[in-house]
Amino acid sequence: MNKLKEYRKTRGITQKKLSIRCGISIVTLSKIETIKNYDVSKKTMIKIAKALDTTVQELFFSDEEEENKNE
Repeated sequence: MNKLKEYRKTRGITQKKLSIRCGISIVTLSKIETIKNYDVSKKTMIKIAKALDTTVQELFFSDEEEENKNE
């Protein structure tokens, strides 16, 4: 989930601040950012996307779709 980390950092938000906004632990947020196939619930994806002022699609899925189109 490198894109999540990029979005967070470009907005100047720390993991701690984002985890508080989303109501998830820093450990969970860190796992989402670093583990490629981490199983994130739909509810958590929505919370994170809202906190970063973007969409779930853009934050979690847009790169995968581009990769699939290029294959």
